[in-house]
Amino acid sequence: MKLSQGMSAFATVSVLLLANLLMGSAAAQQWGNREQAALVVTQPLGFERKQEQVEAVAYAEALRSVDIYAAVGDEVTEVNFEPGDNVAAGDVLVQLDDRRQQIALQRAKLQLADAERTVERLRTSRASGAIPQSQLDEAIIARDLLEVAVAEAQTEVDDRRVTAPFAGVVGITDVEVGDRITAQTLITTLDKRSQLYLDFQAPEQAADMLNEGATLEVYSWLRAENRIEAEIAEIGSRIDATNRTLRIRALLDNSEDRYRPGMSFRVALTLQGDSYPSVPEAGLMWGPEGAYVWVVKDGKATRVDVSIAQRLPGRVLVDGNLQLGDELIVEGVQTLRRGQAIERLADNGDLN
Repeated sequence: MKLSQGMSAFATVSVLLLANLLMGSAAAQQWGNREQAALVVTQPLGFERKQEQVEAVAYAEALRSVDIYAAVGDEVTEVNFEPGDNVAAGDVLVQLDDRRQQIALQRAKLQLADAERTVERLRTSRASGAIPQSQLDEAIIARDLLEVAVAEAQTEVDDRRVTAPFAGVVGITDVEVGDRITAQTLITTLDKRSQLYLDFQAPEQAADMLNEGATLEVYSWLRAENRIEAEIAEIGSRIDATNRTLRIRALLDNSEDRYRPGMSFRVALTLQGDSYPSVPEAGLMWGPEGAYVWVVKDGKATRVDVSIAQRLPGRVLVDGNLQLGDELIVEGVQTLRRGQAIERLADNGDLN
């Protein structure tokens, strides 16, 4: 009887121990599965174009620029400007001696007035039949010739008055009152520099991105830290076969008169290349075999080996077996293993 009771107690203890063992194993397995799931932050994978920086040297030209010469040679009687003056269109810059021309103009005007009176008198006589038509015709021809003479005399006077063809800034002159100049004597220069043309040669690869009206980043060599904006105004019609470049003229606002014609500028061009996956710097990992990223496929971590295409601020363009919209792991990548289960953590810390 005692033996039977002992065996029964032993069986009861064995069952309890087995139950506890099974429960512990299940709990351990459940806890282990929880350890395998990694908390990560993901985002859809985007693509960006690779950027290549190209620089060109541009030279400034005034919007309008001329060298000022006199139409004829004579003695200078007036110089009406100082170097650097702003002048208006039509302002008299230099006056030459025109006394003889003024006398000739006055004589021609008097002769013309007399000829006009003669024509009017003969018209009256012709109306009454006192003179033949031929006599009136001769008087009209004489008057017309004197009108031409007045115009010629006026031109001689105007040629001795050197005026500004447009508004702008005059340059230095070596001409002084009393000098006798010729038509080959350079009087001064005149520049309209409220805007400047920037003339440069762009590489052939930039042809597609350079359109009229597009904005360029320009830097002066004197003020290299200052970024200036210029607008493309003119584009050449052909590529230079020798150096594979395209001529461009951009328009730079110079209303503050900070820059001068002839100055050089650095033009920064950004060429757009092929599209590549864009990965945040925190999502790019390195191993013995090179760079790689983690993506989520079927709820598990998948490693994708990549190569670096270009580094940009805060992100890296990579080349690898990646598709637009892939679920890229950007946080929690340090301890990931291939095939590890993933639990997504939202930006606010909540599980997705």
